[in-house]
Amino acid sequence: MRGLGTRTTTLSALILALFAVGAATAQAEPRFCAPKQPARDYGFSRLPPLRTVPWDGQLPFARPNVNIYGSSPNEVLDRRGSVGYGFSEENFSGTVRLDWTVTMQMWLLGRGGKPLGEVDSETLQIGELDAAEQPHVSVETLGRRGFYRADIKFFDKTGVRLGAYSSYAKVARSFWKARLLLDRRSYRPGQRVFSRAANLGTRTMTFGEDFAVQRWDEGHWAKAPELTPDGWLLWLGAAGPGSPGLCNSTQLLADTAPGWYRIVKPVTELVPRGRDRLHRLVAPFRVAAAT
Repeated sequence: MRGLGTRTTTLSALILALFAVGAATAQAEPRFCAPKQPARDYGFSRLPPLRTVPWDGQLPFARPNVNIYGSSPNEVLDRRGSVGYGFSEENFSGTVRLDWTVTMQMWLLGRGGKPLGEVDSETLQIGELDAAEQPHVSVETLGRRGFYRADIKFFDKTGVRLGAYSSYAKVARSFWKARLLLDRRSYRPGQRVFSRAANLGTRTMTFGEDFAVQRWDEGHWAKAPELTPDGWLLWLGAAGPGSPGLCNSTQLLADTAPGWYRIVKPVTELVPRGRDRLHRLVAPFRVAAAT
């Protein structure tokens, strides 16, 4: 689902553009590049399970061309922020008559995920929907750290409830932590090395296709340009709190010398109300002798 764009720190794994080129995407990627778990859970797994908005944005009581998009099921915020959804007519087939009343409520949660009290609410009336106008509804957390639950409910024009969904949000302290992961630590000549930046903090991380490979040579790290892929169009991505990021890969040559190597990848920390910071993540690996 597409984000509303109200806060960059609520991005889960938004891909701003994807034009992967060359060796980095020439082969199928392993499971390492599509992890089933977040890079950091932030305690959401200990909360009661929820019925969340369908991942494809298709509501079971709506026409196929009506789409809902917005917040992820587990939002992490580093200050007071909003959770919300937008509605669009996807097929550009003209106006769709809905006559919906959409309500949202935000609840502060206590121990075990039990609501302590309502902190915000909003109601949206959607009569007709077309591709040119995309109404949205949202609610805000408090600045108080802790867990919150957002409930969204749909009613028809007679007041009959059509459906209800929920999502969690957590307000946590603002901090930066990122790591570059490899699919393994040791390789042989001719194998492919997969790397993936993971956002373990609460600030959004942006990154691209670019990275460099270096080798340990006579007491210092030296460039290994033969192992650094080239690209003519580079994708740009962003990973919100706890998100795993996207994979890069490089192909080891058949005559790659054994020894220690490392991948150096630049990523950017988005700093609220300040100057964004460039970081270089490093992950070493070993190339064993060919057998």
